[in-house]
Amino acid sequence: MAAATGLAAATLIGSGSVRAATAPADGGPAATLSITVHPDQLGNQLPPGFVGLSFGAATVAQDDYASTDLGGYLRTLGHTRVIRVGGNSGDTTFWTSTGEAAPSWATSGTITPEKLRHLATIVRRAGWKVILAVNLKYPDPARAADEAKYAQRIFGHSLLAIEIGNEPNFYYSTVAAYYADFESYVAAIEQAAPGVGITGPDAETNHSSWLGAFAALEAGHPDVTEITDHTYPTSACSGSTTTIPELLGTASVQYETANAQAAVSAAAQLGVPAAMTETNSTVCAGTPGVSDAFASALWALDYSLLIAQQGIVNADFMGGTNAAGCDPYTPLCPTTGDLTARPIYYGMLATELVGTGRFAALDNPDAADVRAYAVRHGHRLTIVLDDVQDPATNGATTVTLNLGSHFRSGRLTTLTTSSSAGLAATTDITLGGQQVGPHGAFLPPKFTPVSVHNQTATITVPAGSAAIIQFG
Repeated sequence: MAAATGLAAATLIGSGSVRAATAPADGGPAATLSITVHPDQLGNQLPPGFVGLSFGAATVAQDDYASTDLGGYLRTLGHTRVIRVGGNSGDTTFWTSTGEAAPSWATSGTITPEKLRHLATIVRRAGWKVILAVNLKYPDPARAADEAKYAQRIFGHSLLAIEIGNEPNFYYSTVAAYYADFESYVAAIEQAAPGVGITGPDAETNHSSWLGAFAALEAGHPDVTEITDHTYPTSACSGSTTTIPELLGTASVQYETANAQAAVSAAAQLGVPAAMTETNSTVCAGTPGVSDAFASALWALDYSLLIAQQGIVNADFMGGTNAAGCDPYTPLCPTTGDLTARPIYYGMLATELVGTGRFAALDNPDAADVRAYAVRHGHRLTIVLDDVQDPATNGATTVTLNLGSHFRSGRLTTLTTSSSAGLAATTDITLGGQQVGPHGAFLPPKFTPVSVHNQTATITVPAGSAAIIQFG
């Protein structure tokens, strides 16, 4: 199906129809789409604080974030969110509360109580919580328990849970072998830090089978307060490459859906929530031109709503604040004295603008090209239309929304870019006409009014952009 006209800010025309101001010469013909919403057929919650961040433990060991205004960017995303500290460097960092020398395997540095205090100051001021991974690859339950004890004292109510090991499928041949050590860690941690939350199994993407096997071992006496998984729909590992069409394609959607369902199913066996505590577009630090491009913003909005609709309660996007470099997939890139919001951060922020509520059913005959979601919160209905088509070859899509209930009016804001690079753009990205500035400054987004006639509204969405419409 064809889609996009231009990527300029939307303007009101006619009777509630919204379109881009100018059509590019190489754009395709316009298309039409009818979507019917069923606002009384409600499903899972879109909970508050859905999107969060995931840092490598090396970030805490290096203490780089202490020289940036990380807190400002956290506050812009909102309160009650999660920073998960772990990643591959969680296997190569060393914890000490006594100042002892690190072993030779600790190539990512040493974490101390003082470094935890620096992070705790930031997250408390921002109203965020922390999941802290302890090293399992080099087993030492007593040391892990000591770290959990200090973390509980330092973070207080800001400590959500302790993660026991990162992606244990890499160093355990079976779930049963992992689970035996997991239980020894749980016993030591519960004695040292009574009441602290525990997460698991945190398997690597492509190992969702670990979730069900772990839940089966936990059944009857669950130690975890949350089932946690890692998901990346594409890969840059071992020389692999990915493209924007692959990231935004239906194969990625199917992979993401299957992983979310596996995590939710395992969590349901134990009566606990399921979360994606490490996730992003492309595993192994991302792909330049894809993970750091505007396509990743549209992907992050769609992905977040997709897995939340399946029942996932939290998604923490991997990246760091490492002053030594800036991986393609990181939402926040270090610059001199501060951080810079990357395109994917805009997608995360757009998810925040959707608000909270329960997903409402809808009929969308073109889910491959225009991803659609409806979220009901009391008398408010929020519709998201995420047109993932390439604006270089597709025209705008005019969407007729059959709302299924009486709403008086709506207001629309857009996630877009004015760059001629379209989906590959790395600059000129706006959300509601605004950009994220230094220290995370973000002015209130601008909205355009949308008319409703006979329970119907008409919205024209440029290809390579997303519209968030709130009806009330």
